[in-house]
Amino acid sequence: MTRYSPLFDQQPLILASRASALAIAQARIVADGLAPLPVEVLSLTTKGDKILDRSLADAGGKGLFIKELESGLLRGDADAAVHSMKDMETTLADGTRLAAVLPRDDRRDALVGPFQTLEDLPSGARVGTASVRRRALLLHHRPDLDIGLLRGNVNTRIAALQDGQFDAIILAVAGLRRLGLDVDYAPLDLAVMPPSAGQGALAIQTRDRDDPRSLAVMAASADLGCAKTTTEVTAERALLGRLDGSCHTPIAASATCDENGRLHLDGMILSEDGRQAFRDRIDGFGSDATQLGEALADQLLGAAGGRHFLA
Repeated sequence: MTRYSPLFDQQPLILASRASALAIAQARIVADGLAPLPVEVLSLTTKGDKILDRSLADAGGKGLFIKELESGLLRGDADAAVHSMKDMETTLADGTRLAAVLPRDDRRDALVGPFQTLEDLPSGARVGTASVRRRALLLHHRPDLDIGLLRGNVNTRIAALQDGQFDAIILAVAGLRRLGLDVDYAPLDLAVMPPSAGQGALAIQTRDRDDPRSLAVMAASADLGCAKTTTEVTAERALLGRLDGSCHTPIAASATCDENGRLHLDGMILSEDGRQAFRDRIDGFGSDATQLGEALADQLLGAAGGRHFLA
């Protein structure tokens, strides 16, 4: 049970969230974790939700999903914001902090549709995704595939599949699980489709101030944090930040911590067409997560011939 300040009896803690069904479900996970603290969810439509005719990279990057939430947080419209960790840029807005990273859900990608593996897809199959990482990985393994742009919320994407616009689509297993959707999908092997940095994890962002309410929000949020997941995403985001903090370069990063505090980080960079790919791993102590992420990024850059490889 979360301990909370009597301040929240006077005014409930306000959680800012994107307005999509998945984002609201994720905000409810946080709200439930904060119980019995009184919580209300403020839903906001972001630019990333409105621009659907081009890839996120071309529209302005992953920050389009969180800028409105950060602005609401800094204005005082909300006390905290809930994000999918993979949607967050490697730098936070001034005046904010990452208050907690929740225990991680399944980090794998899902092949949604009637097929169990990428090998099962027929030659020239049309597969929908908006992710430059997923596109590059699909083409790396199956250059014959026809990769089509697929934006919108999860239900919109599934509807496009059911309407016959695609033979299969790629979504995150965690999102499907959180929505409880009854659709056919197969989790893809991490050896084939390594995830984006932070995939499967939820983050709580708060104001970084020392007034009583801000401090109470940070304390309540911290109670939901998972040290293991925090260490993993710290390494992954360090790798991402060293390489390219935007979403223009296909980058995969997946860290796991074992029971002995050892961290194992798998990283991969690809050309946009998937023809060139460099993958490596590094092991060390979880306490050195940031240094390990940066070191692996340097290894990948060295293998790729330098920073000019990045899109």
